[in-house]
Amino acid sequence: MLVPPSRRLVLAGALAAGVTTLTGCGVRLEDDAPRIPFVPTREPIPGESALLAMLGALEGSDEQYADERAELLRQALLEAQVPQDLVADVTAPATGGEVVSAFEGSIRDCGPGVLPLVGRLTATHRILAGAHEELWSEPGTEAWRARGAAADALQATRATVYALDLIAARATDERVSKQVLEAAKGLHRLSVRQTTAAGEAVRPAPLGYDVPHELTAEEGRELGRRSFERLLAAYADTFPRLGGDRRAALEVPQWMVTAERLSRDRFPLEVPVLYGDDPTDS
Repeated sequence: MLVPPSRRLVLAGALAAGVTTLTGCGVRLEDDAPRIPFVPTREPIPGESALLAMLGALEGSDEQYADERAELLRQALLEAQVPQDLVADVTAPATGGEVVSAFEGSIRDCGPGVLPLVGRLTATHRILAGAHEELWSEPGTEAWRARGAAADALQATRATVYALDLIAARATDERVSKQVLEAAKGLHRLSVRQTTAAGEAVRPAPLGYDVPHELTAEEGRELGRRSFERLLAAYADTFPRLGGDRRAALEVPQWMVTAERLSRDRFPLEVPVLYGDDPTDS
C-alpha cells in the first residue's frame, strides 16, 4: 500500500527523532554491531586498538611517573574523540609479547599527530622496564625515506662523541677515562647505522664544537650528562618527521634506549616523565 506523502513525513520525523534520542542520551553503538540505517556510526581513529592496549600497559606499570605517562596518552585519546567509556575500560596486556605488540602497533598505525608522544612513551617504557628486549623489532638496515631526520640525528651523535672524547682526554682517573671511551665507542657504532639511514643526506662533520676545553671532574660529569640529555632530545625530535616512514619511527626508540644505557656508568640521567625532554627547555 502506498503511504500518503503526509504520513511519509511523519515517519521520517519519527526516525530522525529516534536517532537524536539515541545519540543525545549518550548511547553508543558497539563498533562491531550491525549497521542500522539512519543511525550514525563512529570510525575508530588510526591504531585505536593498539593505542588502547598501550594505555592499559601504562596503567598497569609500577615504574616511576607511570601514572603521568598514562594520563598523557589518555588525554591524547580523548582529544582524538575516542569514546570515554573505551578509554576508561582498558585492561593491561596479559603477556610481554602483547605489551610489545601494543607499543609497536601504536607506532606503526597511529596518526602522525600523536606519533611524537607514542614514540617517546615507547622509548621511555623500554628504558625503564628493560624487559622482553628480544621481542622488539630488530633495527633497520636500509636508508630512511626521511633521510634528513636521520642526518640530524647523526650530527647530534657526532657532537656527543666529541664531548665524550674530550672528557676522557681530560680525565685524571684511568678508570673514568675508560668508562667514557667505552660510551663513545658505543655511540660511534650507532653513528655507523645512522650514516646508512641518512644516505645521501649525510653532511660533513663539523670541525669543532662549542664545549669547554678545560674541565674539572665535576664539569666533565655535567657536560657528559647534558650531552646525553641533548642527544636523547635530538633523537626524539625526529618523530614529527617520521609520519610517512614508520619503519624509521620504530627504530628511533632503539636509538634512545642505546644512548641512555651508554650514559649509565658515568653519566646517569634523572628519570623524567618522558625521555627526550630538551634540557635547554628546563
